[in-house]
Amino acid sequence: MCRTLADKWFNFAIDKKTMAKSYFNRYVWLLDTIMQHGHITQTDLSDLWQRSALNEHGDPLPPRTFHNHREAILDMFGIDIKFDKTLGYYIANEDLNANGIRNWLMTSLSVNNLVNESSTLRDRIILEDIPSGQEFLKKIITAMKEGKMLEMEYQKFEDSQKFRVVIAPYCVKLFKQRWYVVGKPSDAQKPRIYALDRIKGLLQTRRDFKVPEKFDAKDYFSNWFGIVHDDINYRPEKIRLKVWDRQRHYFKTLPIHSSQQEVEEHEEWSIFEYFMAPTWDLEHELLQYNDCVEVLEPKSLREAIKEHISNMKDVYDGKYNA
Repeated sequence: MCRTLADKWFNFAIDKKTMAKSYFNRYVWLLDTIMQHGHITQTDLSDLWQRSALNEHGDPLPPRTFHNHREAILDMFGIDIKFDKTLGYYIANEDLNANGIRNWLMTSLSVNNLVNESSTLRDRIILEDIPSGQEFLKKIITAMKEGKMLEMEYQKFEDSQKFRVVIAPYCVKLFKQRWYVVGKPSDAQKPRIYALDRIKGLLQTRRDFKVPEKFDAKDYFSNWFGIVHDDINYRPEKIRLKVWDRQRHYFKTLPIHSSQQEVEEHEEWSIFEYFMAPTWDLEHELLQYNDCVEVLEPKSLREAIKEHISNMKDVYDGKYNA
């Protein structure tokens, strides 16, 4: 009798979990489908759902079910599906086309939906791995939400010794498959940047903190390339790059910085202008393009790139000692 009751509860829990996963996949499919079409009627959505690989029984999508899904999507993702009498349903959030959290979320959900609908191709869809450190992301975001400081054990790549620091986590950022946290140490005046894959231990403390009203995460990085923010050694300034034909198309489709503007276009090359700080990280970003990119200004950045090129030549000539 007890065993039968336990089995029933176990099966109920499994069914509930399966149902939750099924509904989540429906929400993802619905969002992705509307995003792809821009505007779509409920009838067309129902027809597409009947043909979807996620719909095992080929059932239609009743209006009542669709509107329940709309409410759940708004509650779960903060994404609003609205109706236009002429064009149909559409995604109302303007920030989905910007470099924000919802844009990242929609991109991730869209890929997830694509993989789910192409289950036979799973072994042929290859994604990039993110290095270790992701296990700390949830703790950091939880501390950000609750306004609690974190005690962190940290070790830089260039140091053999670990150190402990208590930080107020202001924001997190993903850059080139690595997560970073911007946190203000309890004994410092300004926030610093820490890579999650260099964290060795992390505990949430009972100490409260508040993010300063003047701190804006996007503005904090707006004049910097990638994850660097060093206003002691660098100042943002105008940067001009000459980019040759085989590379400039990549720059147009994936700008290296939000301030990028194409100011000249010729048959074989283009000139792009930026306003950002010429940091060490930017130097190394530009070096990867080899002879496809030439720094025109500022002079200091041009000279720094020339020095790197000279050092590289010495390395291959056996004349350079790091």
